[in-house]
Amino acid sequence: MNYELLVTIFYFIIGTAVGSFLNVWSRRLLKGQPPTGRSHCESCDHVLAAADLIPLVSFLLLRGRCRYCHKPLSWQYPLVEFATGLVFAAISLVTNYELRIAVPLLIASSALIVIFITDFKKQVIFDQTTWVAFSGALLYRLLFRLPNSDFGLLAADFLGSFAAFLFFVFIRLATKKRGLGEGDPPLGFVAALLVGFPSVLVELFLAFVIGGLTGVALVLSGKRELKDRIAFGPFLVTATFLTIFFGNRLLDWYLGFLGL
Repeated sequence: MNYELLVTIFYFIIGTAVGSFLNVWSRRLLKGQPPTGRSHCESCDHVLAAADLIPLVSFLLLRGRCRYCHKPLSWQYPLVEFATGLVFAAISLVTNYELRIAVPLLIASSALIVIFITDFKKQVIFDQTTWVAFSGALLYRLLFRLPNSDFGLLAADFLGSFAAFLFFVFIRLATKKRGLGEGDPPLGFVAALLVGFPSVLVELFLAFVIGGLTGVALVLSGKRELKDRIAFGPFLVTATFLTIFFGNRLLDWYLGFLGL
């Protein structure tokens, strides 16, 4: 087993542990509670032991039920743990295992996962998650550009982020605040800053395509009506991750398709 594979597996394991915390953070945000304090069963309120908190493993060993009251546990727990592990492992690859670059990207990505969860479940984006994502994105963009003195590209990154923010504000005002939520423009700024310019063009394209296709599918299946609001944050977060991992390839393909 080579060194790179071992490091990638290590990132995955750390990601599942972080995912366990993100589950707690998101669920307590929606309840108006702080993320600190001992973990407990949401059904019987029993404080969980260390053996109950092993990412992925505990859920499987307990067969998806609380050890104490035997009521079913939410599938959100293993899904978020596994997804976060995959995101962390993928980030280790795209950053070439450079910890200085990976850490702020991991911080921003963790906050984006929480934003995905809260917006998906309750259509709400909390300021604290947006600020954490912004802090990680800003540090990542500075560390990515400044060592090579790419000041022009850094300026383009910020201009692209402001453009995305204004674009989202325009949509929100044009649709009388029905097309996008209050937290979507700031999220648009952060997401654009994280991927940089010109990858932001790929990110926005993917977000609206994924959102549009999902909306059409929900309407055709009868699960939503045209007048119903659908949270946009999950689509933007998904597009952000796709852009981080595959954005350059997609941009090169598109420019090649245009003959540029």
